[in-house]
Amino acid sequence: MGVCWRRAAGEVRLGGAALDQYGEAALARHLGWLPQEVVLFEGSVAENIARLATDPEPEAVVRAAVQAGAHEMVLGLPGGYGFQVAAVGAALSGGQRQRIALARALFGDPAVLVLDEPEAHLDGEGRAALARAIRGHRERGGAAVVIAHHPAVFAECDVVYRMEGGKLAAAASDPPGPVATAARASGPSRAAVRVVPVEAPPFGGTPDGSPGS
Repeated sequence: MGVCWRRAAGEVRLGGAALDQYGEAALARHLGWLPQEVVLFEGSVAENIARLATDPEPEAVVRAAVQAGAHEMVLGLPGGYGFQVAAVGAALSGGQRQRIALARALFGDPAVLVLDEPEAHLDGEGRAALARAIRGHRERGGAAVVIAHHPAVFAECDVVYRMEGGKLAAAASDPPGPVATAARASGPSRAAVRVVPVEAPPFGGTPDGSPGS
């Protein structure tokens, strides 16, 4: 996406408007971002999920954790959502950090999720929760762009692009046939970009954040 990587050509649009037409605050509300290297902030788990928002609704924090399949995991921490995260999440395992970061990406029901290697550090249970999270986001009318190496992530995506050396090497759509074939061809050592299109992102208002007519 244009927010994270400089595009070589063309234009990236969200809700019919180019990304550079959005103010940063407005764009942040519509995008959920899970980077490859997860960084958590010093503060509570709830504060991390809420993106350090001022006075977030507790229900919204819990809803994001449930959507990410992280609610039970969080409740198992000392203090639950009040558990204090050390700098860069050092007190948590890699899988725990990843699942909290996924909940953070889902917080506020963004129109688009951008997930970079979301299966990293996850065990089988975590990957299953990730698949359910992507599926649930789609069912709510959202879109997802997923960059992954693990074939297990591929099943939740409609379109697959296999990249080699920074160039498009193969594309497939309409699972399970062509997508499954492309997933097997990519293997764990290949990078794949998964795109889940929707007709229109489910949000109102204009790019600058003002209410729509």
